[in-house]
Amino acid sequence: MVDTRSGKRTAPAESEQAQIAAILKERKEKRELLKHVKLKAIEEEHATKKKRLEEELLRFQKEKMMMLEREEEEKRKVAEEEAATGEEEDEEEEEPLERRRGEEIGETSDTKGEDAWMEKKITEWVANLSLGEDEEAQLYVSQEEKEVFARELEMIEDPLERQTIEDEKKLEWKLKMMREKKRRREEANRVAREVEEIQACRQEVQAQAEVPVKLDRILGYQEVLSKASVEEHQAVKGQDVTLHAIRSGFREFAHDVVTHVGTEVKKMKESAQQFCAGAIAVEAEARPRKDPVKLKFLDAYGGKEEENFDNWEASVNSYVYLQHILFEEQVLVAFQSLKDEAASFARSLARAAGCENNMVAYSKTTSLPQFLKLLRERFADPARGVRASDKLQTIHSRQWRSAKALKAVMDDLVAVLDHGVTETQLVRLFYRAMPEPLRGHSFGKTQQPNIMYDSLSREVVLFEAKSMPVSTFWQGQKVEGWYHLRPGQGQGSFDPYFRRRWY
Repeated sequence: MVDTRSGKRTAPAESEQAQIAAILKERKEKRELLKHVKLKAIEEEHATKKKRLEEELLRFQKEKMMMLEREEEEKRKVAEEEAATGEEEDEEEEEPLERRRGEEIGETSDTKGEDAWMEKKITEWVANLSLGEDEEAQLYVSQEEKEVFARELEMIEDPLERQTIEDEKKLEWKLKMMREKKRRREEANRVAREVEEIQACRQEVQAQAEVPVKLDRILGYQEVLSKASVEEHQAVKGQDVTLHAIRSGFREFAHDVVTHVGTEVKKMKESAQQFCAGAIAVEAEARPRKDPVKLKFLDAYGGKEEENFDNWEASVNSYVYLQHILFEEQVLVAFQSLKDEAASFARSLARAAGCENNMVAYSKTTSLPQFLKLLRERFADPARGVRASDKLQTIHSRQWRSAKALKAVMDDLVAVLDHGVTETQLVRLFYRAMPEPLRGHSFGKTQQPNIMYDSLSREVVLFEAKSMPVSTFWQGQKVEGWYHLRPGQGQGSFDPYFRRRWY
């Protein structure tokens, strides 16, 4: 609809509106279709890339395992040849070790539950090796690349897509680590072959008599370099073999450690059980029995606005504790102190729990804190804390002639739950509302960082009582005054202070 200068309104025809709506709808469907196709293509590309990375990683792992197996086989053959002479001595040393290990395992395998727990812990411990491999793979990645990848992950909103991309990146980093290790091994092997060629060239040069002395020195230096390269190659190879051996023997080490720890923990539990059982028995025998305190029964609570639920709840908890009420009878005692709407609501709770109107059965299945929580949610005034906060925030607007009266009112407001006023604000409000003559004395204390409202108010009231032994205050149309009499004035017994009124 368009307003013209002449006051007429023009609007497109209904057919044009329908045509425009159809065009917009068609464009929206095309955009959604293109978006769906792009997302599907991205998912397929990620899946293909992930599959390719996994295949390459498996292939590298197989090659690595085969290479390590060949190296271990060669090492084992050399070790067997060297240890052929001392085989009998090794057997004699291994027999006590196996026997001792069997005894330790026998001590801790009393029950199947402990064995299952031990196997579970060992499995979890060994599973942490995969985390170590991930951290090792991250060492081959630069910090800039990690930061760029982290920013890319933050831009992705879909959590599933974010997790998929993160897994692919970890596989890519692990593949990069494998390639780097393979490159280093190939480089070391190439250097070793070059060293062998250099040594062969030295033998050829030595066979010729016309070689100058300088060439001999150069070859000597090359020999030193070749020895250093061989030693470095052997050191790198030894580190790889050692790391593989550590990972292979980690499970046996974990089993031994957990076995030892399980034995010690079992001994400690048995000794602690014996000690605690004896201590509890002695304490139960020596503890004196307390008799219930004689108290007046609770005042009835009806759920009205003028009644205070917090005071009634505190009275119920105190009465139940001092009278040694049993757990299954506590709700029943609290129900006996309810009336009117509160009692009806308690019966409705019993019916909702499937106990009909039987409060005895409901008391056996419900705890007192749970029962009081339901009553609080129903009858407690949610705006009471807000009103108390408002009164505290505006308490300085009244003219207080006594710090004692101010403290009494503020204590009642602070006792309300959820009033929301902090301790620092309470100190400032009390200082602003106190009588003018007392502010000079209390200013220094309000500036202390750890001053509390309770301690400040008590000190101010005490100072007021000491500094004003004679005070007067208005009560409507009367003036009251405190007069101190010397001993000997008046007749009979009297208080050192008495009150006199003028009307």
